[in-house]
Amino acid sequence: MAGSDIFAEIIDGDVFNYYSDGQWNKSSSGKYVPIINPTTRKVHFKVQACTQEEVNKVIESAKTAQKIWAKTPLWKRAELLHKAAAILKEHKAPIADCLVKEIAKPAKDAVTEVVRSGDLVSYCAEEGVRVLGEGKFLVSDSFPGNDRTKYCLTSKIPLGVVLAIPPFNYPVNLAVSKIAPALISGNSIVLKPPTQ
Repeated sequence: MAGSDIFAEIIDGDVFNYYSDGQWNKSSSGKYVPIINPTTRKVHFKVQACTQEEVNKVIESAKTAQKIWAKTPLWKRAELLHKAAAILKEHKAPIADCLVKEIAKPAKDAVTEVVRSGDLVSYCAEEGVRVLGEGKFLVSDSFPGNDRTKYCLTSKIPLGVVLAIPPFNYPVNLAVSKIAPALISGNSIVLKPPTQ
């Protein structure tokens, strides 16, 4: 596989591992989901088929991580997202090559998707700082039964764990469109890629 050196840590033979608890893991199921190259109809690569117990552990791990991540200062979350965007763009060629083989996307379009995805991550980082960094005072008569003698302050807080299942047609772009907003907001995320 082109660019396989950047994937060396996450692949075991021809099967991609899953990420949880700060490390890449191999499923105890011993099963995998084949990802078929639509052009050649051959298996391009395989991904782990996790057990229900492993999925539950991933969700519990995400809950634990979210509590820590939510306490990370907003500026630091934005800084880390900008770094992720730069890494995505730096490795655009091997990631785009995967898109070409995985969904038969034309090479030029695949590179564009990866670069656009990096831009989207940076955009979410910037907008997150603007939107999440502001509190609003509201006159209390905005709510039924209250009058203008009181004020309330609104702020935005994380939801917790976000489950994202992006569609297959723009796998990188539609994944980061869920990942980046969730992370900048202080949520953790469990991503389940499409299998088609």
